[in-house]
Amino acid sequence: METIFDHDPTANELRYLAGDFSQERYLEGLSKDRALEDLCMLFAMRDDEERSVSYARQMSNQDHVRLNLLNYDLIPERLANNAESEANKRSKAT
Repeated sequence: METIFDHDPTANELRYLAGDFSQERYLEGLSKDRALEDLCMLFAMRDDEERSVSYARQMSNQDHVRLNLLNYDLIPERLANNAESEANKRSKAT
């Protein structure tokens, strides 16, 4: 599973995303969605909007993305709306 540690986080990024936990402790019990959320936040911190949104779109709970990540302005609402539209199109197609 891909995590923030695959992207050479800085000390400041680690302090924000992993707190005082070591890499080993951070990885213990890490869920896929939590890893995706942290990746989303990492790339938002790096002003890489495209990658941040890409990770957010992979999360299983899109309500969480809209309510928690959008409220913190990590993902521009215009891009999240596009993701929601795509999800609706796919669900209607099946």
